[in-house]
Amino acid sequence: MVEQQDQPDPAFDAMTSRLLRREALRRAAAELNTTSPHGLEDVLARISAEVTADARARIAEQYGPPIRRR
Repeated sequence: MVEQQDQPDPAFDAMTSRLLRREALRRAAAELNTTSPHGLEDVLARISAEVTADARARIAEQYGPPIRRR
């Protein structure tokens, strides 16, 4: 008995690729959409994290690493 192997289906592969790209673009647009409360919150959180990291780096550069208290 000969086993049937799955043959590639170009039409299926093309449709799957299109759907995956569309979903990826939709998700990326949702993350960048600042008109929705969730999108605005994400953007502000990223900006806050960048500003905090920059401030910490400048302080560490100027004063050295922070002293940890016990």
